[in-house]
Amino acid sequence: MEVLYVASQKKNRCWTADRLAKRGLPHPEACPLCDQDEETLQHVLIGCVFSRQIWALSLQILDLAAIAPTAENTSLFSWWAQSIKRVPKEARKGLNTLIILIAWEIWKFRNSCVFEGSPVSIQQLLQKIGNECLLWCMAGATDLQELLRRLPTPVG
Repeated sequence: MEVLYVASQKKNRCWTADRLAKRGLPHPEACPLCDQDEETLQHVLIGCVFSRQIWALSLQILDLAAIAPTAENTSLFSWWAQSIKRVPKEARKGLNTLIILIAWEIWKFRNSCVFEGSPVSIQQLLQKIGNECLLWCMAGATDLQELLRRLPTPVG
């Protein structure tokens, strides 16, 4: 995520359609995830209807649906800063980790759609996010692990 932060905020190094267009290079007319708006990094990560569904469903599982980004949120980092303030202090590090993980998985999924022709699938991306959460926890992401412990216990 540090790479995405530097690329989007300081150096604009992520090769989304807006950047390609500025250089006169071939580019898709619309976002590969929603096919509705121009593709920019902020759009892919937070503005896209597809991405917002991913955020909403991922946060809903943790009973954090109230902080999910809406159409009014146009900057990942502004939304992130606001969201962190709305959770208890002990959950903030875990939520930071989760936001990084989800943003990274959305970016990788976008690349898979663009470069490998993978189909756009909410279910597939949610599965990838779940699998990656498990791997990060096994690798020692203790704050994420603590956040995930908040999950409701399945009935039956």
